[in-house]
Amino acid sequence: MTEAATKADEPVAEAPVAEEPAEASEPAAEVTVAPRRRTTTRRTSSADATAPDLAGLFGLVEQQGTVLNELRAGLLTLGAQLDRAGTKPRVGLFVDVPNLMYGQEPDAKPINMGKLLDFMRQGRDIVRATAYSPVSDNPSEPLEQQKFVAPFVPYEYRIVTKPLKRFADGSIKGNFDVEMAIDMLTMADGLDVIAIISGDADFARAVEVVQTRGVRVEVVAFARSSSLEMRSLADRYVELGAVIEQLV
Repeated sequence: MTEAATKADEPVAEAPVAEEPAEASEPAAEVTVAPRRRTTTRRTSSADATAPDLAGLFGLVEQQGTVLNELRAGLLTLGAQLDRAGTKPRVGLFVDVPNLMYGQEPDAKPINMGKLLDFMRQGRDIVRATAYSPVSDNPSEPLEQQKFVAPFVPYEYRIVTKPLKRFADGSIKGNFDVEMAIDMLTMADGLDVIAIISGDADFARAVEVVQTRGVRVEVVAFARSSSLEMRSLADRYVELGAVIEQLV
């Protein structure tokens, strides 16, 4: 082969094509994206929805319970008041016989112990009337005829007796302070009024204790045998000389 043919067979290198410069692109506009506000949606469960209603219901029930308790207490108080209004006051009568008899003027008519009982009973119910009577130690003298006993025998008195004490100087004394005080304190809870037929100041402390239990105390005696202390302590003081016409 000739040299020319060989060259003709060789591939002819193509001339490089110059690349056109790329057109300058316009600068991209900046886009400002506002921050997305995050909202939180609270899901209310059925339990949350009913909780306030239940609390209100419990509060209402509690208020109603309080009102009912107050109403019940008021009814009980009213019932007790009606019961007391429908019954007579209960009175216990305690007679210190020597104080009563020695308190009266010597020349005065003796008190009728039945009328004394009726006077103290007016509008009330006497639960018990007790006469504390000293008696002689002389066996030949019948008990029911003795000075401090006989006036009470025909009437509704419980008679408590004790022998008189004789002293060296010939004087005698019958003292029932302890017996009367014990009986008053024992019966106080079942009485509305305690009437002491005595002005002896020895009963002052017993009167104070009885009054602390809500029991009224009446002191009934003659002026000459009534101590100032007993008069001042009494819820009611009756001077027997002022009502003597009703008692003889």
